[in-house]
Amino acid sequence: MKTLKFYFAFKRFRNFACVEVHPKNRVILVYVKVDSESVELQPGFTRDMRGIGHYGTGDLEIAIRDKDDLERAKPLIVKSYESS
Repeated sequence: MKTLKFYFAFKRFRNFACVEVHPKNRVILVYVKVDSESVELQPGFTRDMRGIGHYGTGDLEIAIRDKDDLERAKPLIVKSYESS
């Protein structure tokens, strides 16, 4: 893990996830390197970030607001980890 000014970067060999913590909005945004076309996008949970500027790396944004969101995000994070 590497702490940067606006996010935390997690890497294996290359970055596989970038995490932004937004306590005011009560959300954790995780950006992973997963092809957004291979995932069924769910409004309010996942978002295609290709062509949209953001800090860090990754084409898929995952919004985690509670424990259920974290459980749904785990397979996507693992997929990104394994491909890095």
